[in-house]
Amino acid sequence: MNMEEKKVSFRLSQLENTYKAQTSSGEILVGEKAFRPMELVLVALGGCSGVDVSNILKKKRQKVKDIRIEIVGKRRKEFPRVYESIKLKYIVIGEGMSRKAVEDAIRLSIEKYCSIYAMLKEAVNIDVEMDVWEEKDYQPS
Repeated sequence: MNMEEKKVSFRLSQLENTYKAQTSSGEILVGEKAFRPMELVLVALGGCSGVDVSNILKKKRQKVKDIRIEIVGKRRKEFPRVYESIKLKYIVIGEGMSRKAVEDAIRLSIEKYCSIYAMLKEAVNIDVEMDVWEEKDYQPS
């Protein structure tokens, strides 16, 4: 079985308790004075699934104008402060959107394609919601 290898290296930065993480896409600061690691888990989930959903909807020839993803993670108070639950909400805005196409795209992402979701679902309860809006009717909350 062929395995893809990903490598990230860390170096302590000038900022207290913060590291420079070198990835294949560039450098980011991670730690107490930069991007917080547990927030980056949620960023990874939204980014992974969001790319899937937009690609699938494009293949389904849906007229998507915007996709918004809201994620709320609830962490326990005791250490390690892992997420006990995650709420993942997709808001898809477009023209003549098919609700079924959006449901199918989200289902395919979370059941088949999104690696981050596949790993997280083994450890935490993830509640998935969606709203589909016509562009002319959308009112941000």
